[in-house]
Amino acid sequence: MIEKQFDYKTYINKRLKEIDDLEERRFAKELLLESLGNVLDWTEKKYKALEERVQKELAMPWEQFYTYTTVIDEKDYDPIHTFWFPVCQEDIEEIKERNRKTIYLAADKEKCQRFLDMEVLTGIERETGKRISFQICQAKRYEEKLKKLHNLFISNHIPWQTVHMGHLERFFDLIPMEEESSLSLDVQFQWGEWEKYVREGKLPLWNMEKIQLQSREYRRPCIDDVFYEHMVALPKGKKEEGGCLVETLSKVLSIRYEEDKIFLKTREESIEEIFLYQLKQNIREGEEKGEWVLSNAKKDTLCARYVGQVGNVIQTPGELYRKVEEMSGDYKITIEHYEIREKLEGKIVKGDMNEYAGAPLFEKDKRRVLYLHIQKEEGREEDYLYEAQVRYMLSQLQREFQEYKWIGGFE
Repeated sequence: MIEKQFDYKTYINKRLKEIDDLEERRFAKELLLESLGNVLDWTEKKYKALEERVQKELAMPWEQFYTYTTVIDEKDYDPIHTFWFPVCQEDIEEIKERNRKTIYLAADKEKCQRFLDMEVLTGIERETGKRISFQICQAKRYEEKLKKLHNLFISNHIPWQTVHMGHLERFFDLIPMEEESSLSLDVQFQWGEWEKYVREGKLPLWNMEKIQLQSREYRRPCIDDVFYEHMVALPKGKKEEGGCLVETLSKVLSIRYEEDKIFLKTREESIEEIFLYQLKQNIREGEEKGEWVLSNAKKDTLCARYVGQVGNVIQTPGELYRKVEEMSGDYKITIEHYEIREKLEGKIVKGDMNEYAGAPLFEKDKRRVLYLHIQKEEGREEDYLYEAQVRYMLSQLQREFQEYKWIGGFE
């Protein structure tokens, strides 16, 4: 059943025309439209304010700290864009003689692993015909950026949410194995079977901007010790654009946000460098948000807001299916059924997007397996990012609910 808003004024105007006596019609109009109409407008305004208040109180947890990633051609990068920023600044710096070539592999995880297992790829210098061997390596600089982001969340006392690595884990570096070789040369790579998957000249972007700030120091007396509280003023309008993470070399004991200011409590009298990392959430009108965007943003529903306030639990199949739908993004992930197993069997999909965040909590893991039977969305069989979305979902479920080992498999 769909609730439709009743247009009171239009209805009354239509019924007033049915009154033939003009004086009676005038009196009815004054009574119904000008008197009761004002009461109705006031009531609707109050109901709208109440609805907005409820929505604000039941805000999605950590909605200001969602991470978005995308991949574009290097030539399409716009340095003045206010939403997208390079994951690694070195990717856009001009280097005369690069010691590596970075490619993007548009293939599923199994093919990416096979490509990495080759270890060596051959290229031919066009001018001399010389064969050059290149070592195949995972582009670890992106994983290092994610490690740094994880540390920022921890130091700012904000619960970590799994970052969708679907794009970043598909970048590979090709490094010449001969010292005298350089990628400034014109090299034709022998891709072989991988030619249809290789994308050259791609640049990964995300929604995190780095800003250097200055602080004001003053001393606050305490009973048994001396602490310093450093006030950092946020640039105008930055608070509304997304969540902020503060980085400094000093050990921060606590962080407090007040309007457009951040207060850092430390034992040091001064802080030399302070950097603000802002996770943008709102894109400005007229700017492109990009294609193939991957995110850890959760679907915004009243139920999700309520659960985020009272506690995140899974006690029924319905709650499990709701969590899966909440994290499915632009894909339709259907759970046919689930089962609890004692051990892993067959071809499985694992939630492995948090491995860089530290050692597993259980070294001798004897937990039972919660196996999700997943029906692939029709028409997505060749979409190499579909499995990545499932792996992201399993990674976050594993982080939130550690009673079982979360594993998936395609029907």
